[in-house]
This record gives sequence, structure tokens and C-alpha cells, in this order.
Amino acid sequence: MFDFVRTHQRLAQGLLLVLIMPAFVFFGISGYDRMFGDGDSVASVDGEPVPRAYFEQTYRQQVQQMQQMMGDNYDAAVFDNQATRMEVLENLITRQALLADARRARITVTPGEIQKAILDQHADLRDANGKFDIEGYKRLLAANGLTPAQYEAQMGQMLAVGAVERAVADSAMVPQTVVDGVFASQENRRVVRTLLVTPRDYEKGLAPTDEQLKAYYDAHASAFDLPESVDISYVALRRTDMLPKDVEPSEKELEAYYQKHRNQFNEAEERQASHILLKVPEGADAAAKEKVKARAEALLAEAKAHPDKFAELAKKNSEDPGSAEQGGDLGFFERDTMVKPFADAAFGLDKPGFTDVVETEYGFHVIQVTGVKGGGEKPLAEVKPQLVKMWREEEAARRYNQAAEALSNMVYEQAESLKPAAERFKLNIEQAKGVGRKPAANAPEGSPLANARLLEQLYAPDALEEKRNTTAIEVSPGVLVSARVDAHHPQRRQTLDEVKDTVRQRWIADEAARLAREAGEKRLAELREAAGAKDAKAALPSGLSEENTISRSQPGRLQQPALKAAFGVSADQLPAWVGADLGKDGYQLIHVEKALPPDEAARQRLDTYRTQLRQLMANAERQAWVDTLKSTLKIDRHLEKDSGSGDAE
Repeated sequence: MFDFVRTHQRLAQGLLLVLIMPAFVFFGISGYDRMFGDGDSVASVDGEPVPRAYFEQTYRQQVQQMQQMMGDNYDAAVFDNQATRMEVLENLITRQALLADARRARITVTPGEIQKAILDQHADLRDANGKFDIEGYKRLLAANGLTPAQYEAQMGQMLAVGAVERAVADSAMVPQTVVDGVFASQENRRVVRTLLVTPRDYEKGLAPTDEQLKAYYDAHASAFDLPESVDISYVALRRTDMLPKDVEPSEKELEAYYQKHRNQFNEAEERQASHILLKVPEGADAAAKEKVKARAEALLAEAKAHPDKFAELAKKNSEDPGSAEQGGDLGFFERDTMVKPFADAAFGLDKPGFTDVVETEYGFHVIQVTGVKGGGEKPLAEVKPQLVKMWREEEAARRYNQAAEALSNMVYEQAESLKPAAERFKLNIEQAKGVGRKPAANAPEGSPLANARLLEQLYAPDALEEKRNTTAIEVSPGVLVSARVDAHHPQRRQTLDEVKDTVRQRWIADEAARLAREAGEKRLAELREAAGAKDAKAALPSGLSEENTISRSQPGRLQQPALKAAFGVSADQLPAWVGADLGKDGYQLIHVEKALPPDEAARQRLDTYRTQLRQLMANAERQAWVDTLKSTLKIDRHLEKDSGSGDAE
């Protein structure tokens, strides 16, 4: 796979973009906009901004995921570069455009569909009996700065976008002849035996002269460039450090705090309900609409007569795909998670029972309320642990805000040193060396080295030339940092003396690979000549591997150049000798003995090929649609304002 990644960089960058989606589905761009505020943006779509902080965080997270996924095979040249940054930006712009189009098309998503999507998304919140942990769900959302209503609204947006995308994808068709052709190309087999001519057999005795080292260095000089960097010192004020663990409110303070926030401890009213949805056809006249309502009234009467059969009625009649299979069950929900007519009816009952038929924008609903809970005020004793936690967080935030203002003033007014601020606020002066102009992809989230604004200030004249502190910047929520440049290292090329050992190693490796290639090509010519003899078996050299059956989808240990060579000779010319230059790994001699059709195991994958090709075609259809959509929207890009690369559509 990793050879493929290095060969197909564009597709590899596409793999990176796939990783963006989970975070986007959870938060939505609007969620990040709210989290990061109205700061700098990298683009706008029809006036809606894509916040720079959101972009930087998304980009950094995806690069980190690729590093973890690929391990030692990670290549920063493929993933951590300006081209990939622009790919990430375009993907975010696309998602923003899709949301705009879904809103414009007035696509609706039913409450049942939203509920089902949430239950699927957070299956880990179900217990052994399948019950969904509502409180755990709320805590998860709160930790990400969202309320259930906000999250469910965003989920509805994502489902609406998905509905439009599916409509486009469903139009994609792939002819069977194309499926058969791709299948044969990937699953036709070759029986091969191989022999590797290795560079290490030619390394012994290689001793480059000074002239050869100089020539190699000159030819590859850019490989020895060191990028511009700075060594820095910085102080970080953290909200989490503002309040010692043993500091708690007095009973009097706690009582006052409870009284001030008691409305937060009102247990929200919730209803559990099941429903049957009957949709009204688009453009239906009054008579048709009345016909649907009459059917709903009949179902309500039947449900009232046989309440225990409501689930059966819902499965048979409901047109809400999200809840019909569950017998119409919507679980427990708060008032503001449902459209108003539905919520008014469900919450109008003080105990389980049936409402009248309800009309909403989705159609007509037959509603059975099956559970009622909440609505009471929790006493102080019950919420004390939560109350103490809230008080501590608020007190820490208060102290942090006070300290942050004072720190900001101090590092500005005493800009020649961080020491006064460190002493006053009891902060450690931390150091970092080799800090570049761009956020470090491997920097931990919240690290100053991952913050584009701070790095921009470090390379500004005030910090770089005047040696002044940067302004205090909140690099992540609750972390305020000021830094200064201790040393500046301009971009420079290392001298030959500095890298002589490295140059020697590379020269020997390249020279050994060249000698191995020449030896392999010579041996290939000899084997091809010998293969013309009557006894072809006699031409097989010693050291040849056992027979291996390979295909393009199952290459075994063959590298891409060897695989390409093995399938580059036509079946009617077999047996035949071919060779492949593997670079630093040597030269591989390959005896292609015969061709075989796909085996039965491969034929079992034919449907998979059909599905994958249809998906590729669907992606192409989707991209064409997206391109058309984006051409109708006003899109401003300003990722790199200082480079003049921004444009507008």
C-alpha cells in the first residue's frame, strides 16, 4: 500500500481528506465557528466564514492521523505541504457549499431519521440491555460546547446533505463490460520465480574520493538545506492551574451559588412517544390532503382501540424511515428537539395516552405518548458534587480572566523579557528549538507550536528583529501564551564538511545500486539468450525462488516495478524473463512462467469490484455536481493572504 501511496500522491492526499469527515459530522462548520469566535477566516461561502482556527485544527488533526496510520512509512513531502493544505481547505469549502444547497433546496429530515442517526453514531452509549445513556449523551455534547438541540439540528443538516448526495450517486451506472475488464486486469494471475541482485553485494570496497563526494554534494545540494527556524522561550498561563485542587466553596457560598443557578437544575421535561407519519404528496390539493388526514384519523381510532398493537400499526403504515422499523418509537426527547406542533401535542399530555392527529411540515402524525419524566427541581444536596464542580470552574475562569488581562499588559509593557511575568504569575519559562514558520504537524493539540497566530508574531519584525515579547495569544481555550525569540536561524545550506558522512553513505548506496542494476541487466540479457536453447529449464539459474502465483490485487512480496514488469509481457510470449529496477533495493530478475485466469476466490470478489466501480462513478458524478454548485456561489479564498494566492469566484 505504501509504495502505492508514494506513487499516487494525489490519491494519498484524497485519503487524508476522508479523515476530515468524522469531526465535521460531529460539529459542523457552524459549531466550530461558534467555538472559535469571529476571528480570522481562511474562506467564506456565500458570506458564511470558514474560521482559520477551525482549518488549522482540522489540518493538524488529519496529518497527525496519517502519521499514526502510516508509522515509519509517513512521508511529510506527500501530506504536510501547501498542496495538502489547499486540498483540506477545498474540502471544507465543499462541505459548506453542500449545506447551503441543502438549505436552499428545503430538504427536510424527520425526527425519527435524526434519532436513528444519533443512535447509530453513538452506539457505544447503549448499555448491555440496549438502553441509550441520555445523560452520557448530554455530557458528551456539553464537553464539545453543544446542546442536544444544536447537535440534533446539525445532524439534521448532515442528513439533508446526505440525501442530496445519494440522489446524485444513485444516478451513476457502470457497464458490465467495464466491470469485467477491470476485474480481469486486477485478478488475472502470473506464476513467477524471482532472483534479487542486491546492492549490498557491491558495497564492499567502494571508497569515494573527495572529488566524487564534492560532485555528489553539488548535484544534490538542496537535499542538505536547513529551513529557517527560531529558538524560543515562552510562558503559558493555564486556566486549569488557577485553582488548587483543595479549594472548595464554603456552605454559605455554595447556597448562594445554588440560588443563583437553581434554574439550571430544573430537570428538563421529557416525553417518550411513538408515532405514525403519513406524508402529504408534494403539490397535493386540499382534497388529497384531507384524504391523508382521514387515513390518520382512522389509524388513531384503531390505535386507541388496540393500544398494544401500536408498534405493529407503525411498522405497517408509518412513512418515517427512521422510526417505522422500531414500531414508531422516538425514545425520550425534550420539547425543543421536535417541531412545535408535534412538541405542543406531546407535551400537552400529563400522562401516557394519545394526542389528536397532528399536522406538521412532515405530514400528519398519530402520536402515542408512552412515558413522562422530568420537570422538577433538584435539591441542593442532590446536585452538590455538580455544583462544586461548576463553582470551581467558574472561579478558575474568573481568576484566569483577571490574570490573563494582567499578563497581557505585563508582556507588552515589559517587552524585553518574560521573566517579570513568569515571577509574578509563578510560571515556568519553557523553551523550544527549531520552530518553523508553519504549525508543526506533530505538535500536541493546544501546543504553542501548533498555533498559526503565535508563529506569525514570532516571525514578525517586533519579535524577530527587535527581540520583543509577542502579545499574549490564547493558543487554545484556557491557555494564554506569550513568547520571544532567543535565536534566529535563517535558511541555509549545510556545508560539505558538516554532512560529509551522510554524503559518503548516500554516494555508496547510489553507486552500489547502480552496479547492481548494471549486473542485473547484464544477467537478464544472458538469461534471455540462454532461454532460446531447446532445454529452457537448463537456463534457470541457481538461487531462483520457488514458484509464486501473483495478481495485481495480490502481488505478494513483489514491489510495484516488478509487478508491472511481470504483467508487462503478454501471455502468448510466456515463459519469459523480465527485469525490474528497484532502486536502492537492487535489481530483480523475474521468470514469468505462465498466465492463469482468476481463481474462484477472486471470482467471489466480482460484486465488490462492481460496488467499488459504481462508487467511483458516483464520486465522479458528485464532483461534477459540486463543481457546478460551487460555480453558483460566491466563494472567497484567503488561506495565504501574504502570498497573494487568494482568489474569488
